[in-house]
Amino acid sequence: MKRMIRIALGITLGIAVLNASAGLLVIVNPQNHNLLNADQVRNIFLGKTRSFPDGSTAIPVEVSTPPSLRQEFEKIVLKKDDAQVRAYWAQMVFTGRATPPKTVSSEAELRSLVASNPNLVGYVDTGASDKSVKVVLQP
Repeated sequence: MKRMIRIALGITLGIAVLNASAGLLVIVNPQNHNLLNADQVRNIFLGKTRSFPDGSTAIPVEVSTPPSLRQEFEKIVLKKDDAQVRAYWAQMVFTGRATPPKTVSSEAELRSLVASNPNLVGYVDTGASDKSVKVVLQP
């Protein structure tokens, strides 16, 4: 019985370690030579700024699946939970001050869009990045 408990505990801890090591990456097109910090990414994704530090247009794109990735981004980078983000965008849209980021259905689609347009900025899981995009922030 003790052995079964130890095995179950080991599996649980292993899963927890894997989940803790999972993370996200903020990505741009390799031709985009801007470096971004967390505050700049937050401002772009909250519609407070519409340009990169060099003055070029910044267009945020986010992924709807998996929802846990979006929630992690909101928590770590935007410093808001899902309800706060929805309320924020409801107010911004209602007052006409900004529109929410474009949403795509998968990380592969987001990566493909970012790889084809130097004005886009997005985020993916650490395992979903490749050489077609450039990582500008790993929060």
